[in-house]
Amino acid sequence: MNTWIWSAVFHTRDTPLTEKLDYFSAALTILTALYFTVIRFFHLYTPSTSERASPARIIVLRIWTIICILAFIGHILYLSLPPRFDYQYNIIFNLVLGLSHNALWLLYSLPASVSLLKRFPNRPKSYRPRVAGRAATLVILTTAATAFELFDFPPWRKALDAHALWHLATAPITSTWYHFLIMDANDPSWKEVR
Repeated sequence: MNTWIWSAVFHTRDTPLTEKLDYFSAALTILTALYFTVIRFFHLYTPSTSERASPARIIVLRIWTIICILAFIGHILYLSLPPRFDYQYNIIFNLVLGLSHNALWLLYSLPASVSLLKRFPNRPKSYRPRVAGRAATLVILTTAATAFELFDFPPWRKALDAHALWHLATAPITSTWYHFLIMDANDPSWKEVR
């Protein structure tokens, strides 16, 4: 919601402050998505009250959290301190985060026979949730929408440009990702096998 609000504010009132709030919120959203995806895939999540987390898992989670916080603070400082906002760096930063996030979800959606990760520790290696293929579809749609941001074109009839199409495309993709994440969280692979 934060990202959508600041995007709307920036597109309504274009000032240096609203532009930064829009760009920083977008970066935070992408970084947060990557942060939780890494926690999901490498099983760094906080255990339930009935189990104890291994000390190694807690340390790795703390290190990953610190890396993400420092990356975001560094990103904001780099873009705020120089006399000029570095748009190219901002795009590259967000693209690297987004592509990393998408690559992990593509690994998730691979068939169990070619999986590179032990995706579901409480299930056999052959286990693959019925919704796994949706992740690949969402990655493809997200990447296609991102193309509007990367391959900008002048406004068509002075009304519709690539950035507007990007906003139009991302609204349903965001909702679909949300529903997919709910289905993933409700998958039996999260439950302990007793």
